[in-house]
Amino acid sequence: MQRFLLATSVFFWPGGGTPAAAEPGACPPMNLPATRAEAPPSQYTDFCTREPAACQLEGDTVIAWSVALATRLGTVNAEVNAAVRFVPDWDSTGFEEHWSFPAKGIGDCEDIALEKRRRLVAAGLPGAALTCAIAFHLVDLYPHAVLLAEATEGTWVLDSLSDRLLCWTEVPYFFAQRELPDGGWLRYDQPAWPPRP
Repeated sequence: MQRFLLATSVFFWPGGGTPAAAEPGACPPMNLPATRAEAPPSQYTDFCTREPAACQLEGDTVIAWSVALATRLGTVNAEVNAAVRFVPDWDSTGFEEHWSFPAKGIGDCEDIALEKRRRLVAAGLPGAALTCAIAFHLVDLYPHAVLLAEATEGTWVLDSLSDRLLCWTEVPYFFAQRELPDGGWLRYDQPAWPPRP
């Protein structure tokens, strides 16, 4: 997935760090109106054919929120962001869109999201609570993939463009599709909010 990061795209994010245990209700669960459930994107299906274990999303669909969980999510988010240099699929694979784990320290946004999930599952977190989403930047409109962590204190975003763990309502995107633990994807019918100035 191509990423066109402009200098004006980063001002939406506050400073670094990870959140402490959230106050109740501080981050709501993502509950957007959905148009339909649909098949996964074809590139994701291809990835799952090559890496079937990575797409078996098992366990609890919601993780109990704690300082330890926030720290784990924030640490993996920042570590993978630092370890993987963004290179568009076309430049690295010759394909316009190709979902895979990062190779040789390079990858694009969906590769980075998949690597974060792989590390979190290896650390003992349930894959069913860690789903991919496709979004569009509210101002610049480029497509982007992120990993979502579903917790008792809301839906949290692990983003290749920020080392800080953020609530889904804090990121400058509208969400178009979200993976479901059963293998389907939800298609959302409209942006959650209008573009910001």
